[in-house]
Amino acid sequence: MIPAQVVGHAVSSHAHPSLKGCKMLLCQALDAAGFPQGAPMVAIDLFGAGMHSKVFVSTDGIGARHIVHDDRSPVRNFIQGVID
Repeated sequence: MIPAQVVGHAVSSHAHPSLKGCKMLLCQALDAAGFPQGAPMVAIDLFGAGMHSKVFVSTDGIGARHIVHDDRSPVRNFIQGVID
């Protein structure tokens, strides 16, 4: 799990069929002090996280593929929870 902050929405004009109807957000990883770290990543959202929300992102590709019910899906990251 990676602590991150939602910094934008990802939109695709052409996507894998398994991602149809999935909300994709751009998330910026945060270090222990809460500062941005590394490049942003795209994650599917199951919790309705909003802009600037702090979230936990999982990079478990197998878990993400189970969420979209497709073992051949290219999805890798998903929001596992919203941090209060």
